[in-house]
Amino acid sequence: MIQIKGTDFHSFVSKTWPYVIKWWFSVVCIPFCWVLAHQYWMALKWEISFAWMYDYPFFLAPFFFFIDNFLLIVHEAGHTFFGLFGNRFLTIVGGTLLEILLPFGIFVYGWIAARRYTTQLGLLLTAFAWIESSAYAADALERRLPLIGNLPKSAHDFYNLFTRSGVLESHQEIAWGMYWVGILLLFIFLAWPVLETQKADYVDLKVDV
Repeated sequence: MIQIKGTDFHSFVSKTWPYVIKWWFSVVCIPFCWVLAHQYWMALKWEISFAWMYDYPFFLAPFFFFIDNFLLIVHEAGHTFFGLFGNRFLTIVGGTLLEILLPFGIFVYGWIAARRYTTQLGLLLTAFAWIESSAYAADALERRLPLIGNLPKSAHDFYNLFTRSGVLESHQEIAWGMYWVGILLLFIFLAWPVLETQKADYVDLKVDV
């Protein structure tokens, strides 16, 4: 049996603790990121219903439930907010727009304030919004996604957006593009402890002559 002296253990902890503090959030979120990527890959590649019918691991289900519903509230608020401008296209796109912009705003705030966990949370939510919205876009043609309040198929955001823009036939390519934007953001989120800007420490030295 290998015995570790108290001083050696203290030295080990003191050396590794900064890395634990720096990386723990990224590490514990790896399963969440994997499940998120897998769920929507399955939805876009094989069957769109995976977007709302997916068997989450029990320890992740509460997190998906919370984030899903939080972003849903933000999405609906986006329709209301951008609807104030009186433009139909802006009203329709406003839901997805705010769903992406609000988390991105959290990221920007965290970055400026040098708050690592706030920054990473903003990145994670922004990635989630892009990936989740990709399934909404992929459903534009068939419109099988259940809409809030049992709204009719004619109320499908991306069906209306793509129809108005004349790109409905390219809905799948656009959806995959949105998905990969989200995946890229997930990688940035996980690697943020390496990517973040380190603040330099300055020492003010006064020399009396």
